Amino acid sequence: MRKWIFLLVIVIFSIFEITILDYFKVFGVKPDLFLICVVMVSIIFVFELRWALFLSIFAGVLKDTFSLNVFGINTLLFPLWSLLIIKLSKNILIENNFIYAALVFIIVIFHDIVTRLINLTLGNFIPLIIFLRITLIESLYTALIFPLVFKLNQPMLNYKK
Repeated sequence: MRKWIFLLVIVIFSIFEITILDYFKVFGVKPDLFLICVVMVSIIFVFELRWALFLSIFAGVLKDTFSLNVFGINTLLFPLWSLLIIKLSKNILIENNFIYAALVFIIVIFHDIVTRLINLTLGNFIPLIIFLRITLIESLYTALIFPLVFKLNQPMLNYKK
């Protein structure tokens, strides 16, 4: 049951990111709720790899559908991040919201770097200063939002740390 509820959570987050979150931009940047979903999926479904990958791919397809990036970048990268988080969670005990936020910060930075490099190879040039500003603000904003989003979704997902 929790799996289907989380599917609904991803859809709600996608609608929220596309509409309401535009009013909460900081320096033109908003947090990445799709990556928050991928991290939550990976944390909650650590021992159910198939569901974690399915939900990560679903979040990637939704983000690719609603974004201006090249279609397929997020669909390929989200399961990769999910696999890395699951591997890390099995080897290292992660119990603290601060560590979760740091993990989200790092994942968002890596995701932005890989996405920008792919766009650069396709001829979409972004000046370095603008790229750094967007990446750092988005990573920090997403990491600061993550503990709140995770805490609000814990009762609905029946997940206890």
